[in-house]
Amino acid sequence: MINYTIYRVTLINKDNEDQVLNYFNGEKDFLEVCNQFYESLRENKVDYFDSKGNKRTFSISSNIDYQINERLLISHIDSGYTGENLEIRSEQNKLNYPVNKTEFQSRKVFSLFYVPKNSKYGYVVYENKPKHGVKVIFERQLQKFLKELGYQDYRVVMTPGLNFNYLSNMVENGKLKKVRLINYRLSSDIQLSLWKNVNLKSDDQDVREIKFKSKTENSLFKKELYDLFFSKINKSEKIRFMNQYEVDEISFEVNHNGASKTFYIKDKACMRANVDVSKRLDIINGEATYESMKMIGVVLIKEILDFGFSYYNEVA
Repeated sequence: MINYTIYRVTLINKDNEDQVLNYFNGEKDFLEVCNQFYESLRENKVDYFDSKGNKRTFSISSNIDYQINERLLISHIDSGYTGENLEIRSEQNKLNYPVNKTEFQSRKVFSLFYVPKNSKYGYVVYENKPKHGVKVIFERQLQKFLKELGYQDYRVVMTPGLNFNYLSNMVENGKLKKVRLINYRLSSDIQLSLWKNVNLKSDDQDVREIKFKSKTENSLFKKELYDLFFSKINKSEKIRFMNQYEVDEISFEVNHNGASKTFYIKDKACMRANVDVSKRLDIINGEATYESMKMIGVVLIKEILDFGFSYYNEVA
């Protein structure tokens, strides 16, 4: 399975205002800055440590496809990590080379950056590869690069770029497996039974989980969850569900075509913006072609844009 993850990219100034990206300081094009950032990664490998204390690297050794007219920046990011023993074996299971914990295991991660003109939002697409997530280090290093160029008053923010066309199709055609009804605070009776008093500052959650077997008919639940997911709901108001439950948040899990995704009614920032593109890519000799990877990345971003900015911001 090949997955893409999409992030929406904004630049925010010191007054907390989103900037128009192709002249964010009155004249500078963010796409040009990003191209300079990519070129810097070709010249200088970034070494850092992950949360487990393993050394990792972040760089670019592939060609950088800078398409100024199409507003695209495309390349493969090199992601490497240490901390695991690995054996490279032949088809006959003969040991070719043992990799020890101090050596880097490196993978190339496809990336596509789109910065449209006259927009406050850009989009970056990454190919998903296990143990080679690059979003956090990408965001951190791009921020560092901006400051080195003298743009200290601007902050890079990357949030999940949810493809609501893809999500709509997944909910409509997928199988609802699980629903979680979430209250952000334990009810008074539960607190009293636990501690003999009520703690208004408690951040313990009261979560009720409903699981469905594969043959269970739950279309009414799914229809209401679909409507709620695509509704504008104030963060502070309760969610009424099936005329029976009143909760702070609802999450639900849907399976479709072998993929599984957890949805959130309110806090969609918790969702992973990954899309299964396995059946949409052209595969030759077991590898996806560069042209098809680029094309599908552009198509996925176009689907987000076609959804509409105003409605996107209402439900996202």
